[in-house]
Amino acid sequence: MSRSMARFEHKKVVVTGGSSGIGRAIVHAFAREGASVLAVARRAERLAEVKEQAPGDRVETAVCDVRDTAQVKEMVRAAIALLGGLDVLVNCAGIAHMEPVLDITEETWDETLATNLTGAFFASQEAARHMVTAGGGAIVNVSSIDAFVAESPATHYCASKAGMVMLTQCMAFELGHLGIRCNAVAPGFTLTPMTADDTAFAELYPAYRRRIPVRRAARPEEQANVVLFLASDEASYVNGETIMVDAGQTKGFWYYPRMEPPVPEQ
Repeated sequence: MSRSMARFEHKKVVVTGGSSGIGRAIVHAFAREGASVLAVARRAERLAEVKEQAPGDRVETAVCDVRDTAQVKEMVRAAIALLGGLDVLVNCAGIAHMEPVLDITEETWDETLATNLTGAFFASQEAARHMVTAGGGAIVNVSSIDAFVAESPATHYCASKAGMVMLTQCMAFELGHLGIRCNAVAPGFTLTPMTADDTAFAELYPAYRRRIPVRRAARPEEQANVVLFLASDEASYVNGETIMVDAGQTKGFWYYPRMEPPVPEQ
């Protein structure tokens, strides 16, 4: 491994939601750059695939349901014991229910908030307690552009991701003097197994792609690159920020399709 590709050598990293999509890409990216990584998710079989496909021998796995606060706290404590410390926490666990606002139930509301926001808070709290005594660390939250613009029908998802942005700001403001930086990324549309398996969306994708200035969805690795930057010493003076990783999609609200040739198929 070259020196330039070992930014996280000797660093200990925990990634929730690390079994698929953006989370998996984050796990593998940290491993490639020298970190010891604990990938956390609910499904052991998916985690086994992540470990098997990871570069080197740097990835361990742990089954944890982030909706369960007790499990989350124990997972962080176990991770510290297993890895020998904790330098970086990435909160990437997330779910989305597509339900009109008039149909959202208490069950799906609670499940969404518990997974996307509450789990991230208590993982961060437990990690921060260790980081304070260890001399510092970095927390990176994976939010969404839906924290800033409404998407229908996903009110509970949007609310949870907006909460994550404010959580990021509050923790950054309160913990910065203790050596803990907290930042977030807000991914735009990204090709993951979840989106690839959505046959209904596949029909809409060509039209949706026109809303993205570069005319394509992101790859999970492109989201991971920004997460690693925020976690690295290169971002040592970046704190409380949320970086939009959406190719400029949210920078405009209307595109007139007659102004350019047809978008090529991808």
